[in-house]
Amino acid sequence: MKFIFPIDGDVLTPADGRLEEGRLLVCVRISAPAGARQVMINGRPAIKEGAFWALELAFEAGKTRLEATAGAERAEITVYRFPKADRKYRLAIDDIIWSLRDVAEKGYTSLFENPFFALFRGLYEEFGTKTHLNIYYHDGAGFNLSMFPDRYRAEFEAAAEWMRLTFHARCDQPDHIYRTAPYEEIRRDFEQVTAEIRRFAGDRIWREPVNGLHFAETTRAGARALRDCGIRCLLGYYIFDRKGNPAVSYYLDRAQTEHAAGRDFWVDNSEGIIFSKDKLVLDAWPLAEIPAQLDALSPQLAGTVNFVTHEQYFYPFYSHYQPDYPEKLRAAVRWATERGYEPCFLGDVLE
Repeated sequence: MKFIFPIDGDVLTPADGRLEEGRLLVCVRISAPAGARQVMINGRPAIKEGAFWALELAFEAGKTRLEATAGAERAEITVYRFPKADRKYRLAIDDIIWSLRDVAEKGYTSLFENPFFALFRGLYEEFGTKTHLNIYYHDGAGFNLSMFPDRYRAEFEAAAEWMRLTFHARCDQPDHIYRTAPYEEIRRDFEQVTAEIRRFAGDRIWREPVNGLHFAETTRAGARALRDCGIRCLLGYYIFDRKGNPAVSYYLDRAQTEHAAGRDFWVDNSEGIIFSKDKLVLDAWPLAEIPAQLDALSPQLAGTVNFVTHEQYFYPFYSHYQPDYPEKLRAAVRWATERGYEPCFLGDVLE
């Protein structure tokens, strides 16, 4: 006996059923042994529908345990509902270090004299966009976070309403830096970056229980280190490489990666970690194609829309500079706004 839908760890959304008086009604489907005369789900009789047994149940916010029985057979799963995440969008920028270096070197009077930071303040002022910046410790060329002054702390603290600064990695290179990393390495790097953020930007701006680790890959032990540092949710692509192996999907196996790729959120109940999918990598698409790519999202991926891009494409000295970088961000944010999505930090809606 097993649950066909939902499965263990699923976070249910309106795309999975229908909303009625604030509750989400979802049809639960069970595969039971041949010859089963009756299947009960949470003490209620299910109905035989072809090869499966089905029952519509109501789900409210938080965690729900589902138990199915048929004679001596039994199956149990835990699923979730995050109603605050419905129709929300999130903007994240990875690989942040050059903009901090520019501010430190130029000694601007205001943080927002830097055009990169000014871009995100502009998005907030125009659309209310909340931006999550994932930061390196050093740039590989002599600059590190300990060299960033604390003179902009008041501006960072004031911007905490719409900006988050969190750990991404120690540095950009080598590629796949955390693929085989032990617990101790991840925790050390996380704590080093976080300590510097707290020093120059204050306490509020880094308190986001969501992380997009560099390349979104690490060992199970590495993910536990992030969890033990307060991270509840990990962002990734949940795709497969040319050899068919899971990629940009942390420690998840093939079946878990495939499942997470089709959901807004999925929870690994064995570790207590939530996984959420980046829905569109903005620097990977021409500006003109961004709205169509977003329109093509399946309902199961369009409840909470995570946009992500990377800092380096903003700068003309980068080999793959994209001069329409600001317009790409505005196109994505405008698409979300026009369709009724509201900006969020994911950490505020995981309940």
